[in-house]
Amino acid sequence: MLDDPTEERGIAGSPPLWNRGFVSLLATQFVEASTDNVVKTLLTIAVAAGKPWELVFGHGGGGWIGVAFTVPFILLSAWAGRIADRNSKRSVTVVLKLAAFGVVILAALGFGFGHAWLAMAALILFAIISAFFGPAKYGMIAELVARREIARANGVINMATNVAVIFGVLLAGILADHWEESFVVPGSTVDPAGSESLATSTLGAWFPGIALAVLVLVGFLTCLTLPRLRPRMPSLPREWDPISTYVATIREMSHSPLLAVALAWTFFYFAAAVALLVLPDYSQILAVSNAKVSYLMGGLGVSIGVSCVLAAWLDRPHRRRFFVPAGALGLAAGFLALGLLTPTYTNVAILVSCTGLVAGFYIIPLQSMLQMLAPDESRGRCLGTANGMSFMMAAIGSAMFLGLRNAGMESNRIFAVLGALCVVAAVITWWRLCR
Repeated sequence: MLDDPTEERGIAGSPPLWNRGFVSLLATQFVEASTDNVVKTLLTIAVAAGKPWELVFGHGGGGWIGVAFTVPFILLSAWAGRIADRNSKRSVTVVLKLAAFGVVILAALGFGFGHAWLAMAALILFAIISAFFGPAKYGMIAELVARREIARANGVINMATNVAVIFGVLLAGILADHWEESFVVPGSTVDPAGSESLATSTLGAWFPGIALAVLVLVGFLTCLTLPRLRPRMPSLPREWDPISTYVATIREMSHSPLLAVALAWTFFYFAAAVALLVLPDYSQILAVSNAKVSYLMGGLGVSIGVSCVLAAWLDRPHRRRFFVPAGALGLAAGFLALGLLTPTYTNVAILVSCTGLVAGFYIIPLQSMLQMLAPDESRGRCLGTANGMSFMMAAIGSAMFLGLRNAGMESNRIFAVLGALCVVAAVITWWRLCR
């Protein structure tokens, strides 16, 4: 069975869960996830039907936002894993947080002056930073906590990430309302002698940049408290071709259950990408404000976070073959209901939250198995490759959303397609885990 070897892996002699290093990583990851979701959600709202940048990216423009965010992860994650193995993961994190200061300036200018392509460039650069942070972050967990605490550490990290997603989405919804009211058409000017209300309105266009600057500063300060960590494989040769790293690592992973676990793990990100592209369109489907849509997305994040913690505390090797397919079936039921029932704000909110409450039972056992099965000397590359695979699946999900929307399917009906795919995932994971 796939889960048996994980009992023999892990980092012996590491400190318990709640140590300074893990808390620092938790805080840094929280800010990182918040920043990414503020930018991504702002852009997704801005290009949704009837919004200021809808015509810039065309019908179903949210799909392009999803693709733009995922491509850096696909291209760079394996390379980032190589860097994480070769260098101190703390040093990698500090350098990345310094780079974020330059990106936030670009984002502020894009939203402030109404230039969609500047804002898109900032999104891509933030995605590049996150792509390099991913292998360092996940690899660091096994260096900061004891082997027996890895599953719980993943549960806490995932819960914090989902709380950060909620925070980012809710903040983006509020910022989007102010930004939309203050939208500046590129090339327009504001009369210096204009009214106070006009000046106040225009200031709202800069709120996204101000909020992002605060988040980036906090993220830099939290990463400075990470303990010093030694490079795991400093002699690893430099490799400038990310594709060859993917090929070599996937070949290594295929010699153990690691590749099968990684493939199952990546499906969650396919489903999440589709869901996060559908939800913003409920502002038009239900005729509600951006803030109310952000509450739906926040409810999804809260419920996923709760289920991640619950799954982490209940996780045992012998339970994983039941947890993973049961989680996939729960996702299928929720998505099918969302896609087939006539939507109202109340039933959508309830169904979204219930769907999130089963997600942790799918993702946490698989994520813990990934970290435990990965060899110490190549953990960064294995996790980086898995991360890249997850974003490849997210890009496929974004492309599916874009294709179905352009084919004329209503956004909420795409949930029914996603539910059917989750049924297939449940059957495959049950079969693999039973083997």
